[in-house]
Amino acid sequence: MPGHLETLLAFDRQYQRDQQQSPVFLHRRDRRYALDSGEGQAPDIARWLTQLHAIGSHTADRPDFPEIRFWRRFSTGFITAGALLGVITMSGLLFYEGGQQINVTVILGFVLLQLLLALYTAVQGLAGWQPWAPVIHGLQQRLQKQQPSPALAPLLGPMMTRTAQAAGLVFGATALITLLLSVVFQDLAFGWSTTLETSAEAWHRVVSWVALPWSGWLPVASPSLELAEDTRFFRLEGSEAGTASARWGEWWPFVAMTWLAWVILPRALLLAVATVDLRAKGRSALTQHPGYQALLWRMETPSVDTGADTSDSGQLPEDHRSATVTVPHAPLAVSWAGATADGLLAGVDRPLPRAGGAQSLQADRDTLAQLAEQMTAGHRQLVVVTRSWEPPTAELEDFLEDAREQLPGVTITLLPVAGDPAQRPNDQQLGQWLRFAERVGQGVRVAVAETQEATHGVH
Repeated sequence: MPGHLETLLAFDRQYQRDQQQSPVFLHRRDRRYALDSGEGQAPDIARWLTQLHAIGSHTADRPDFPEIRFWRRFSTGFITAGALLGVITMSGLLFYEGGQQINVTVILGFVLLQLLLALYTAVQGLAGWQPWAPVIHGLQQRLQKQQPSPALAPLLGPMMTRTAQAAGLVFGATALITLLLSVVFQDLAFGWSTTLETSAEAWHRVVSWVALPWSGWLPVASPSLELAEDTRFFRLEGSEAGTASARWGEWWPFVAMTWLAWVILPRALLLAVATVDLRAKGRSALTQHPGYQALLWRMETPSVDTGADTSDSGQLPEDHRSATVTVPHAPLAVSWAGATADGLLAGVDRPLPRAGGAQSLQADRDTLAQLAEQMTAGHRQLVVVTRSWEPPTAELEDFLEDAREQLPGVTITLLPVAGDPAQRPNDQQLGQWLRFAERVGQGVRVAVAETQEATHGVH
């Protein structure tokens, strides 16, 4: 899928995470980014997300979104079905019995149908109609076991249109290949027939209009009046005695060029239109996202700090109800974003496996897989060493959720460490980790441990 959809989903995911943060923290964070990037410039959402993810476990260049995976699988299946249907359809159109010619009239009617379907699909996408939304939502919920992201709701119509046009293009291409192969390996006999009282001159005017785009430079694919007169047939009558057998095969260049010009090329052009329209509506969905205007305000509005008189100076923004616990003995341990715990973890080998920071999502999963191999029935304690002065991130929360899934039954203990491991983090730093533990503790079983200056123990 286009990268702008991944940017939209990443922004929406970050917006949902930011709802758990203090407005003061968000204002200072985003205002700092705006000052570093330069005043008066529109925010580069991709760069902003890259900066936020730099200290986390997710990288901006390889996001992992269930919605993107679903649409890739859906598009692949839809396009594959279009390719198979193209082969089957052309084989059916070219099927004929010994004395029955392949009716060019039927092929032209089918080409007209394909052209109308392509135009209808294009109008549907440009207008934003979503007739297939309930079916796609139901399929997405069944495969993902969760609700699809609301950020993609206004883009469902353009996304489906782009997929349908791509499938139609592949349908036309495989059908044309089938036609050309049939011409090479079979003796095809084309003709034209209709129940209406149509003269050869009138039919020749119709096919001449159809062949107008290439008649000037490819006359062999523009049937003559004589060919139209010689190759008309009737269902209950045989061909005229004076018609040479080779004349019945002279229609194939016209049929091939008609399919190329009126089925494949319109689909290719409309696929390009659908792609441009999807990108434009994707950018519009991003700028209309409820978090976008709030982000602009935070970037453009100075963060006022009056020193000790500020309401959040020297105190926690809210109380926490939990208390610190003791550090487990000989636990499984992991270093988050490069944090160190020299001498603080008894019975733990060094160096600790790493997670977060500059590591990729796959590297974090490999770390959890390594810890899962070390976990035993009586060894289900995991300590995550963090830097106490850095605020807990949403990426860390995602890592803890992954740990819960890959290490079933594990008890997770956060160990925020000060710059000097011999010193105890201050109360404000511990407070943010205690509040973080309370927020993610349901179903994750997270506690917070603190170091002490003298004994490196905990209380």
